Amino acid sequence: MTELSPKQQAILCAAINHFGQYGLAATTMEGICATAQVSKRTLYKHYSTKDELFGAVVDKLIERIQPLTTIQFIPNYDFKVQLQHLARSAVELLNDEDYLTLSRIVMIESLRSKSQAERLAERFVNCECALVQWFEDAAKAGCLGQFPADIAAAFFWGGLKKLTYWEQVLKWRPALDEQALDELLDQTCRLFCLGVTPRQ
Repeated sequence: MTELSPKQQAILCAAINHFGQYGLAATTMEGICATAQVSKRTLYKHYSTKDELFGAVVDKLIERIQPLTTIQFIPNYDFKVQLQHLARSAVELLNDEDYLTLSRIVMIESLRSKSQAERLAERFVNCECALVQWFEDAAKAGCLGQFPADIAAAFFWGGLKKLTYWEQVLKWRPALDEQALDELLDQTCRLFCLGVTPRQ
C-alpha cells in the first residue's frame, strides 16, 4: 500500500466527495482543488488528469477489501467457525461508510459507460478470484459436498451482501446493530452449512 502525503489524502478525500455528489463527468479539477485547499500545481503534480484521479479512488476501494483476500481456509479446522470469521470480516469492511461511498461512485460510473464498466471489472478481477479461492480450498477439504466452489461462493457472498451491503449502498439503510448482526451471521452460516453438508 502506497503511503500518501497529507496533501494527497486531502485531494483523494475531496475527489471522493465530488465524484459522489456530481459524478465523474461533472466533477472539475478546480472544484477538487478548492475543497482540498491545494493549488492546481499541487493537484496536477500528483494526478495529471481527472481519469488518473478516478483511478486512484478506485485503488482506494480495492485497498479497502484487500484484507479479505488474505484470509485462508484451514483444513481440519471447524468449517462453520471459519465461515463466520470470513463473513464478519467481510461485513465489517463492506459496511464502512467510506467504502459505501466509493462503491456508489464506481457503480454509477459503470452504468454510464460500458467501456468504463469493463475497465473497472478488470481492476477488481484479482480480488474476486482471491475470494473464490477460499471456497476452492474448502471444496478440496470436502466441506462443500458436491457443490462447485464458484457456485458456493456466489451463493454465500450474494446472500450475505443482499442482507447487509446492498441494503446500505442502494437503499441507504443504517448498518445493523451488533446483536442483529451476530444473529444474521449465525443464521446465514448455519443455513449455508446445512445446505452444503453431505447428508448421512
